[in-house]
Amino acid sequence: MEIDKFWTRGNLKERINDALSDSDLNKSNLKIEDLHPIDQYHARGIAATRDLAEKVSIKENETIIDVGCGLAGPARFFADKFKCNVVGVDITPAFIEVGNDFNKRTNMHDKVSLHVTDGKSLPFENNQFDAAISQHVTMNVENRELFFTEIFRVLKKDTFFAFSEHGLGPKGTPYFPLPWADDEKMSFLLDPEKTIELLKEIGFKSISFMETGEKYMEGYEKSIKTNSSSKKPILGMHVIGGPTMYDRQKNSMLSIKEKRTLPFEIICFKN
Repeated sequence: MEIDKFWTRGNLKERINDALSDSDLNKSNLKIEDLHPIDQYHARGIAATRDLAEKVSIKENETIIDVGCGLAGPARFFADKFKCNVVGVDITPAFIEVGNDFNKRTNMHDKVSLHVTDGKSLPFENNQFDAAISQHVTMNVENRELFFTEIFRVLKKDTFFAFSEHGLGPKGTPYFPLPWADDEKMSFLLDPEKTIELLKEIGFKSISFMETGEKYMEGYEKSIKTNSSSKKPILGMHVIGGPTMYDRQKNSMLSIKEKRTLPFEIICFKN
């Protein structure tokens, strides 16, 4: 399955609009936080985005890039929190279409611009951005070296790249299907040591590493419990990921528990 079809699973825009219509949100005056249950489409959702934002410093009016931005939930959060500009890129056209619609409906279209493009071939000048972020994208990137090299290229000197991902754990293959892949053909996990080694080879310095497995276990447990109740939320990851999303989360949680995957967060610098 092509990666954009995997992520969209049919008419994504229609499903999202139907869910918003069924919710009790004020559709004519959406706030950024109203969309958090659906536009923070990665493990732990908005909690993971907040954690990442708390660890970095971005100045007002600086311009950062979010590689693999999805529906641009993190991009809007960062733009709002830091009063910065965010350029989001994603390989999935439907994500960008819905993301642009969300930007307009939350009045963030002047601060967040989105582009359909592959993270391994960024259409930007060298030394263009003041920072880069990426959340749970690299698991679907086979050529990790090219992905990291492109981010390094477009960053200015003395700026950071902050990202999170599920790494390969020491106990073997994870259980499929997972939130990011149906099978091994779509999943390209790399163990943390090799990830750090690759970043160093590309030129990144001052690399800080943090395991996040415990937090992710808690996040998955909360999500599964909420969506196993008799009154399921209208908005959630199931709107995008479909009815199997919570079974996929169970597999991810078990893979973390058995150390088949190792979630982590890295912040590194281009000096």
